[in-house]
Amino acid sequence: MPDFLDRLASVNEAGLTVVQSLRRVSASDLGPLGDEVTRVVRDIDWGADAQTALRRMDRRTASPMVSRSVTLIANAMSASGDLAPVLRIAANEAQDSRRLARERNQEMVTYLLVIYISFLVFLGIIAALTVSFIPAVEQASAGAVGSGEVAGVSSGTFSGLRDVNTASYTLLFFHVTAIQGLCSGLIAGQLGEGQVADGVKHAAILLVITYVTFMFI
Repeated sequence: MPDFLDRLASVNEAGLTVVQSLRRVSASDLGPLGDEVTRVVRDIDWGADAQTALRRMDRRTASPMVSRSVTLIANAMSASGDLAPVLRIAANEAQDSRRLARERNQEMVTYLLVIYISFLVFLGIIAALTVSFIPAVEQASAGAVGSGEVAGVSSGTFSGLRDVNTASYTLLFFHVTAIQGLCSGLIAGQLGEGQVADGVKHAAILLVITYVTFMFI
């Protein structure tokens, strides 16, 4: 849309009417919007006025940026025959909107990366506890109970740990990590895409990572 408005403004500033400007611009490469502009010119050829043809394009595209631009142009056409300044304003506004959208997307990607990295660090810590720490405690408690004293420490110190159930701790850690993944995914959706509901896919990805990780522990 910004390229279309910029070209339309330039052609209109050269002295062409709106219809002539639309015809000239429709012959250029406008990307995905090119087909819609061609349909606007075709509607005009079939008898529709420029305002009606532009509003039809607005309804077909259902784009907020297109809607704002079409409304501005249509109102200007109703109020004045000098559209060049209005088209230039609309082009600048569309370019600013596109730039802001790109900047926002870059910021959102950063937020998503932070959330994913934080979750992976959390998952790594949990995996290390499950694989190394809990079995080590179980072995230490068993050795302490068998010898009666380890490094000068009475076996009573470890007596409360002699019944360590590794499977129970693994299940507990799995549940904790799954909850963390679910919450992180929903937060990622809110920060990255603007709605908590958009976080369902991120939550699903993190839950799959959690499940696969614990399958190999």
